[in-house]
Amino acid sequence: MLESYVTPLLMSYVNKYIKNLKPSDLQLSLWGGDVVLSKLDLKLDVLEQELKLPFTFMSGHIHELRIHVPWTKLGSEPVVITINTMECILKLKDGAQDDHESGSSSTSRTVSDSSKAVAKPRRLQQAAPSDPDLPPGYVQSLIRRVVNNVNIVVNNLILKYVEDDIVLSVNITSAECYTVDDIWERAFMDITAPELVLRKVINFADCTVCLDKRNASGKIEFYQDPLLYKCSFRTRLHFTYDNINSKIPSVIKIQTMVESLKLSITDQQLPMFIRILELIIALYYGEIGGPKEGEGEEGSSHVREAGAILPGMDVDMENQGTSQYSSPDLYMLSEEADQGWVSWAWSFVPAIVGTEEENEEGQQRETGGLPNNPQQHTPKDPIVSIGFYCTKASVTFKLTETQSESSYYSPQKVKSREVLCLEQEGITIEVLMMGEPFFDCQIGFVGCRALCLKGIMGVRDFEENMHRREEDAVFFSCGDSLNSKGMTYLTNSLFDYRSPENNGVRAEFILDAANHKETYTEIAGMQRFGAFYMDYLYTMENSSSKGSQDFSVASMEEVVPSVQETSIKRLVVGPLDVRLHSSAAHRLLKMVTCAMDHEYEPYCKPQREMVEESHGPATPEEISSLEEFIPTRLTCLTLLQVSVTISMAEFNLLHTLMPVIMGCKTATGPVNIPVFQPVRPLPSVQFQVERVNVEHSVPMYAPELVSTVSNLSQPSDNLLHHCYAHLYLKVFGFQAGLTCQDSTGGFLPLIPIIPSFSTALYGKLIQMPAYWSKRSSAPTTECIFELPHFTVQATRAQTLLLQTICQSWTHSIVSGAPLTLSESLLNEVYKAPGVKSPGPSPTLEGSVQNLELKFCSRATVKCASGTVGAVKVCARTPGSGEGVKEKLVPLIQGPSDTKELHMSRWLNEIRKPESLLAPDLLAFSVQVPQQGDDCRNSGGVLLVSVQGIAVNVDPVFCTWLLYQPHRGSSRQQQQTPGSVPLERKRREDEVSVGSTPLAKQPSNQASDYASSPVKTKTVTESRPLSIPMKVMPDTTEEESWTTSEERMKELIAHAWDAVKRLTLQLELQSCCVFLPNDSLPSPSTIICGDIPGTVRSWYHNQASMPGTLVVCLPQISVLSAGHKYMEPLQELPFVVSKPILEEGDAFPWTVSLSQFSVYTLLGQQRSLSLLEPMGCTSTLAVTSHKLQSCSEGRHSFVVCLHVDLQPIHVKCSNPQVQLLYELLLSWSSTWARLQRHGILRQTSSIPDPPAGGAPSSPVRSSAGTALPDTSTCSPSADFGSPTEGDSVPAGDDSPFADTVTLEQKTSSIGGTSGKVSLWMQWMLPKVTVKLFAPDPTAKKTEICVISELEDLSASVDVQDVYTKIKCKVGSFNIDHYRCSSSGCALCTCLRSCSVGKRPLSRRQFPLSLCEEIMKQRSITLQHVASSRPERVSVFVCVCVFRSVCLRA
Repeated sequence: MLESYVTPLLMSYVNKYIKNLKPSDLQLSLWGGDVVLSKLDLKLDVLEQELKLPFTFMSGHIHELRIHVPWTKLGSEPVVITINTMECILKLKDGAQDDHESGSSSTSRTVSDSSKAVAKPRRLQQAAPSDPDLPPGYVQSLIRRVVNNVNIVVNNLILKYVEDDIVLSVNITSAECYTVDDIWERAFMDITAPELVLRKVINFADCTVCLDKRNASGKIEFYQDPLLYKCSFRTRLHFTYDNINSKIPSVIKIQTMVESLKLSITDQQLPMFIRILELIIALYYGEIGGPKEGEGEEGSSHVREAGAILPGMDVDMENQGTSQYSSPDLYMLSEEADQGWVSWAWSFVPAIVGTEEENEEGQQRETGGLPNNPQQHTPKDPIVSIGFYCTKASVTFKLTETQSESSYYSPQKVKSREVLCLEQEGITIEVLMMGEPFFDCQIGFVGCRALCLKGIMGVRDFEENMHRREEDAVFFSCGDSLNSKGMTYLTNSLFDYRSPENNGVRAEFILDAANHKETYTEIAGMQRFGAFYMDYLYTMENSSSKGSQDFSVASMEEVVPSVQETSIKRLVVGPLDVRLHSSAAHRLLKMVTCAMDHEYEPYCKPQREMVEESHGPATPEEISSLEEFIPTRLTCLTLLQVSVTISMAEFNLLHTLMPVIMGCKTATGPVNIPVFQPVRPLPSVQFQVERVNVEHSVPMYAPELVSTVSNLSQPSDNLLHHCYAHLYLKVFGFQAGLTCQDSTGGFLPLIPIIPSFSTALYGKLIQMPAYWSKRSSAPTTECIFELPHFTVQATRAQTLLLQTICQSWTHSIVSGAPLTLSESLLNEVYKAPGVKSPGPSPTLEGSVQNLELKFCSRATVKCASGTVGAVKVCARTPGSGEGVKEKLVPLIQGPSDTKELHMSRWLNEIRKPESLLAPDLLAFSVQVPQQGDDCRNSGGVLLVSVQGIAVNVDPVFCTWLLYQPHRGSSRQQQQTPGSVPLERKRREDEVSVGSTPLAKQPSNQASDYASSPVKTKTVTESRPLSIPMKVMPDTTEEESWTTSEERMKELIAHAWDAVKRLTLQLELQSCCVFLPNDSLPSPSTIICGDIPGTVRSWYHNQASMPGTLVVCLPQISVLSAGHKYMEPLQELPFVVSKPILEEGDAFPWTVSLSQFSVYTLLGQQRSLSLLEPMGCTSTLAVTSHKLQSCSEGRHSFVVCLHVDLQPIHVKCSNPQVQLLYELLLSWSSTWARLQRHGILRQTSSIPDPPAGGAPSSPVRSSAGTALPDTSTCSPSADFGSPTEGDSVPAGDDSPFADTVTLEQKTSSIGGTSGKVSLWMQWMLPKVTVKLFAPDPTAKKTEICVISELEDLSASVDVQDVYTKIKCKVGSFNIDHYRCSSSGCALCTCLRSCSVGKRPLSRRQFPLSLCEEIMKQRSITLQHVASSRPERVSVFVCVCVFRSVCLRA
């Protein structure tokens, strides 16, 4: 009797998938207890229909199938099904990449289309016994026990996938599935009360994955190392039922455990491995093998939701019908509601626990109606938990090289070499889902690190004989180790002895979104894992109890009010430490070059966005529903405690890798590989970030939402907000500095270069731009950047070391030789505690405050605006001795109130302190029209406002620039901080061909090694082979050497295109420059960085104030024609009152300069003017028209410039001349030293190789001269004059080197870029020059020489055929005056008066000052000089003095 029930059940599955079986023979064999079937062929079409994969089976065979049925012990022994050697070969369907099903079938298929048409009834007949009168009681329970305890054994399972030249094979030696008891031991179990639990175990032994490349004939020439070799893992299945008669379990838990997972990838396998990953991603995202046409909205929704982080799972949960969880006949339902291949995995959930009762119920549902009633199936949705756990995993990257045997016909062998390894500990992947309403996926790592192995590109940096420590090999580490963290990654899993399932307790699951967010926080995730934690949560709230619907315009009435979907991904990365040194960089870039070494075509090419036809305007009810809730996807990324350290390159062979990465397939020449020796101490740059937050949100159904909102006449701000993808970036506690790695592998404390600061960035991008083509007012892109405070501080030694580190990466030595460092530079930067340096160098500190930038892009314009609150630069000089305080010298201050600084009287007035509410230093708005079909769109707009800036050109800045590391013996091993000896093993006798120490020029190298003639000769002769070359070759260098006419033509064309329709408003307040001949530190009573306040304090309170030259640059105002003043900071986008439509309408420009003056401060409260405040007003007009004779559309330009200057008054005296001479002497000396040090100092720079020529000769290198710069051309050559260029030597500084006239230049320009006509005119009413000096023949006598020029004018007219210059001077006269010992009566009177002080001396009240006072009262020097002092009334002088004082 049992045979009549068990036999059809087994036969239905065997006959379904295996061809050419006789049911009678199979039935007779089953009654005997054992069935042995050999050389079986699988029904490939059935497998393809059931799996619904975009693959086709090329072949499928089973070598042997054994079925053992213990009829006598059916209630205590399991039925065993054994498969020996099963092999299947798959390939991608022919039309999968075109999203069409392939019509071709394998030659092994024998089922015709007619048989497929009747496949469904056959499956219904074979699925299960259809007799409704099953005997109750013992027989029914016995059959259930038999099914629950079936053992399946598969020996030697082989799966192969072939595509192009890729052959991927998976070989599992054995896999066994059996039932276990509560302690997971093999047993014969049944579902009993009160537990109602069934447990199973699947053991996989020796799983091997291979990835090889085949040739054109389909053969594999040589086999690569396996990706995965003999990996064993076990899977535990736990089913919980509500009652003993339940058809399906209420809780399904499937979890897999791997102790050790070791992956190996060679350089030839890497492109193929990436190709396989791209295939998986393309399948998940529905880019290939998508749903068939006619599947309806249900199937198409898979593709739309495929953008989630786990597309297959996300799509399945969001779109699949709930009926599949409870349907027993999977095949029947798959025919009725074909949901695409993405849901195939979920379809097998009932099959794992399916019984004949479920099949029977499936037939009842088939006859009763469509299985889509949520009222019946929603309560039956099981809770499914899937987990994968791995204790330790590693991925090793190998480089291969082909070796051939001695015999010619011997096969080639491939030898691999390990170079990189990525290790992970405590990996967890958990998925929890319950039907449509809830899906959650969590991924976590306890620890992760990457380390270097062996050697790379011939550099044996981590060979065993190098005796390097493991800490040096690790360049990436994150999280903790399992030893410190424990087994937290297994919490609540079936492999955790503390889990509820292993203690006889029913597990509880959190299936509510709010409780889930409260429980699984970032802190909880980091406490469990430590390195990485990801939580993806998808929920669906169905308030109206409707089934899953598609979010489309047609069904919006049904969907939006009832279904509310949310998708949230949270990713947290724990403490992260990245150490990027030469070994790591070369290995990573080598992997990139290997990954790019392929010729595979992409699976899916980006398609042009198509605008679908509108379904009509949305109803008010639909709009209100959208306003209430719009589904979005939110992604949150958090980085905690990130540290990135970039060390100086110990070796640099990047010139062989970077061109390949950048797309240049040029083969590099042979490279001499040096003998590697680690550099210690090794300077490094370190970046630290406390926290980084990234939030990204996009609409879940962008096409449907955008198509609806874009058709609305006035959509609300909320609807428009959800039509964009939004990105928020916040960075907290970012800082950078210098550190050093000592011989023990540790790093010294960070020397801050950029102190800690925070910043934020916001951006949004419109979705489906094609839908917004008719709404040009909608912004397509918008970005906002905020930087509250940013500071950079460094000594000159630190900048030199930074430059050395950068150039060690940007310049590659051809010979690959390692580089040395200056010991004194290292000792200066990394000072040992308690050690005083001979001369403390100043620290330059610059800060920017309140930086805000905004960018907006629309279909018609691009616009940007921004503000800079303040900029300050100062120099800090540490105290040289005990008790000496640090000195602060302000160098740049902005904004600064410079409106009154053009005259020296501000020094005697009360100056208000800088207000905290001062206007921003810089405010600008710029708007540029987009290049479109409409040529009459308005031109660009530029609004700029710059407040006053004070600059102190202090000599301390020269001290900072001229810093030189102290020279010391490079052979002596000095101790660095932490007692780290400098290893100088790479002497000239150990270095291979041409090693150039980074810290020295060839001349210094020859002198340092002059102790041995042989060594000197070796280093000098090998010098040409050690010329540094840039890592990225300058491909535009040859192209840039075009003629000067062409460059000028392009420059004029670009400049004209930029300004021909530009609305310009430029406001620049005065910039006041102070040039003292000695340092001016800021007093402690002055606000930090207040330059005018510092000068005023020195002027009044310091008797020994150094002489200072004050240059007040003019206020500048530029306005284009017809423009009215606007606020420089505008809301984007903005509209000007009079937009410029035609070319040239922006002209003429009005340029105004005012309050330009120069005066000197000479100490003892003396201030003398050099140049009285003056200004000018200019008008610039440019017109253009195209030349008819030129086919290239060149323009002819006419430039007119008219300048009206204000009167110029120049005064000069002996103290002022002396001050100017001192300043000129000081700065010329500084410039000369800078030029000299720029040649001799090579601690901070590497000379570029000669352009296109041979390297310098050894004699020239050893002579102490710089490498010749063959790219230097004469100035005349820049203007296209080969005759003059050949006649003048290159680099000649002769004053006759540039002999090209203005006419030649202009005609040359006009000949290539069109004609240029230039007309300029200057008008100057008066120039007065007054020179004051003491009379050398008479004591206490001053001499004054006055030179006056009136009515000056000049004009220049440049045409194609002539150049005309006109100059005119109306009058010119020179007067000479002498002031006697007593001086004029006014001077005598003024000096005799004391306003609360002692009388003024002649030195305190010179003749020049007297003349200034008299000028204010309209009293000329001639009047006083012509009258005798005794005839001038003292009373009149006193009255004049008083009135002047009152005016002041």
